[in-house]
Parts: sequence; structure tokens; C-alpha cells
Amino acid sequence: MEAGFGSLIVMILSIVLLVFSIMKLKIHPVFALIMVAVLAAFGFGFPIQEVFPTVTGGFGGTIGNIGIVIILGCSIGVILEETGGAMVLANTILKWVGRKNGKLAMALTGYLVSIPVFSDSAIVIMSPVARALSARGAIPLVALLGALNAGIMATHTMVPPTPGPIAAAGTLGADLGFMIALGLITSAAYTFVASAWCSSKYMLNKYPEPAVMENVDVASDEDFELKNPDGRPLPNAGMAFASIIVPVLLICFNSFGSLLLDAESTFKPILGFIGHPIFALFVGVVIALFMDKESISLTIWHKWLNESVEKSGFIILATGAAGAFGAVLRASGVGTYLGDMIATTPLPAVFIPFLVSLLLSVANGSATVSLLTGSAIILPLMPSLGLSPVIATLSIAAGSSFFYHANASHFWVVLKANGDLPMREGFDVVSIPTALGSLAAMGVVFVMSFFF
Repeated sequence: MEAGFGSLIVMILSIVLLVFSIMKLKIHPVFALIMVAVLAAFGFGFPIQEVFPTVTGGFGGTIGNIGIVIILGCSIGVILEETGGAMVLANTILKWVGRKNGKLAMALTGYLVSIPVFSDSAIVIMSPVARALSARGAIPLVALLGALNAGIMATHTMVPPTPGPIAAAGTLGADLGFMIALGLITSAAYTFVASAWCSSKYMLNKYPEPAVMENVDVASDEDFELKNPDGRPLPNAGMAFASIIVPVLLICFNSFGSLLLDAESTFKPILGFIGHPIFALFVGVVIALFMDKESISLTIWHKWLNESVEKSGFIILATGAAGAFGAVLRASGVGTYLGDMIATTPLPAVFIPFLVSLLLSVANGSATVSLLTGSAIILPLMPSLGLSPVIATLSIAAGSSFFYHANASHFWVVLKANGDLPMREGFDVVSIPTALGSLAAMGVVFVMSFFF
């Protein structure tokens, strides 16, 4: 569609209505997102016959991409919680890094895991560990979850072979080696600043509570000796780590193999299969099922998997509803309109790709879409901007996750995968840190622009 200033007003009003409906009227997020998506479609002037196909297409497309992954990720999480495996993981991490460094451990984990693993999947996989670490170490959950999400969003948007940055680099002709090397630096700045916000006195005073998990006790001082309350042996730590690390490694092999192998290689389809998130996480589920030798029983497995499906259902529905709203915004063309508008302003060249991507991110709620669309908008401007392709790509990447909010599926995955956190806390843990991290990354890109 052709968007204009009126489309911008409709987008702003729809976001305000969404926030008001959920926070003040207490309408269920799934209903609120779908309702606002339909109203926004009419506001943008969609032909009546395209309103529901756009909404259902966005809903189904989002679930199709991430639904099975969420179910499998939730299954690993449920098994880790039920067996005490999450406590074993948290306890081991605390032994290695100490209680004071728990936030650093989560930030680094998110930073590394999200290079090969899609951000929504990484949150689903790692949230049980963050909650267990919080409960075991009596550390406010907001600090650990914020650090984890900061690391995840940083490399998800700036470091190939994640699909968004690698596609943007390809569009603008950026060298992948430089993109990876410099992206690791800019994403480190993103992670540091976003994590610092979630660990600030303001946040810790506002959300001081650690997570509460039935099978996780608080460790006293630095005594991390573990005992199962019912006397059963605790799960094997190696198997507990393997249930998370093996899927990540399989996805890594596929991601990097796709870069290094020739297109005609016979190994490429095999890597694509075993490194697909669905297969990789299924392997993680199988490992988790055998983690606790005392619980190898079809009856117990049936209970765990039933609980996993029930727990993942709401996450999938909320994610799909956010996808419906995002699809309406994308189809309206308002993101492209904003990008074109900012591209004509007399700003320093390096900030133009950043602001184009920033506006796309706020409008559509997808870092990947912002990277793809932003690079397409900036490509014809490259000769006049005079920027290195790597710097232009990193500038787009820095803005692609700015202020993730209620139109982003990732926003809801973070909330629903961590005990159904309230929307207000989501703004503090997801939206503000992604805005601050985005600005920090752009600051580093600005400095780099003087040297590249």
C-alpha cells in the first residue's frame, strides 16, 4: 500500500489503543492484539476483502515459523524444572562464576547462543536457566532476564550468520568477515548498556523479587551443595547441559556450514536437516527425557509432554497475535514511508541508515524485517551517502531492534516464557533496554565510521 502522514497517525493511535486495552482495560493480550490489528487495517484503508486475510496470514505465518520450536523449547524447560535439572544447571553456573557474576554469565550466554539461534528460540531455551539461577542465588529475576535478553538481541541483530544481518550485508555488499568482527564489538556495547539498565538500582528496587521455582532452593552464602528434597539422586549435570548445548551446536553447524560449503555440496542438505531448529530441539528433548534415570517412565514422560503443550499454547497464541498486528503494519507501508521520510533529511550520513531502521523497527516489531527493508531502502542511497557497506549495514543493524514493544512477537515470548510477566514490566525489561542498547551500538558504529 501507499502510506502517508495519515498512516503514521493510525500507527501511533493503534499502538496507544493496544497498550491502553491491555494495561487499563485488562483485555487479554491475544484478543487485544487481534482487535487492534483489525481496527488498524480499516484505519489504514485496506480493502475490506483484504482485512482478515492479512490478519490471519500474519497470525499463521508467525506460528508457522516459530510454533513447533516454542513447543519443543518449552518441553526442554518443563523437563529441566520438573527433574531439578534447572537447579543443577544454575548451581553449576554459580559455582563457576560466583553469585556476584550471575548477570555476566547470563549476558555472555545470550550473546553467544543467539549468533546461531533465532532470538525467540533462544529465550524459550534459556529462560528456565535464568529463572533457576535467580531462585538458587536469590538474585532479582529482572537482572538475569534482562542480561540474557540483552545478549540475545545484540548478536541476533548484528552478527552473521543470523539471517537478518547476513541478508542486509548481502544486499549492501558488505564483507562478511568484517561484518562478523565489527558486529561482535558493536553487539558487546549493546549487551553491556542494556544489561546495566536491568541491573541498575532503579530496576532492582522496582523489581527486587527473585524467581520462585518449586524444585529450586536458595543457596546459603557460597555453599552450593545440593540435595533433592525427596531424597532421589539429582539429574546428571552433563546431561542437563547437553539438553541445551547439543541443539545449539547442531544449529551452529548448519549456520556456519551454509557459509563455508559450496551450494552443490552433498553435505549441505544433511546439515540443513540436522541443524534445523525443529530437529535440533527435538534432540534436546530426547536428551532431557533421559537426564533423570529415576524418571524414565512412559507415564512420567506423558505428564511432562502434556504440561509442555499446555504451557506453550498461550505463548504461541500471543506470538501469533503479535504477528497478525505486525503483518497489518507491514502491509500498510507505514514503515517504508517513515524510512523514505528520514532518508531525505540533512543528517550526518552514518545516522541515516540507523534512523531508517529504527523507524521500521518501531513500526513493524521485527528486527529481521527492519534489516531487510532498511537495506533495500538504503541501497540506492549508498553512492550519495559515501559510507562503507559494512558501516552502513551495522548502522541498520543497530537500529533494527530499537524499543521492541507490544507489536513484536519477541516482546510477548519474553513475558510469557517467564511466568506471564505483566506488560508494564515488559516495557522495563525489553523495550527500554533494547532502545538503550541500540543507541550504544550506534555510538560505536559512529566511532568506527571514522576509520572504515
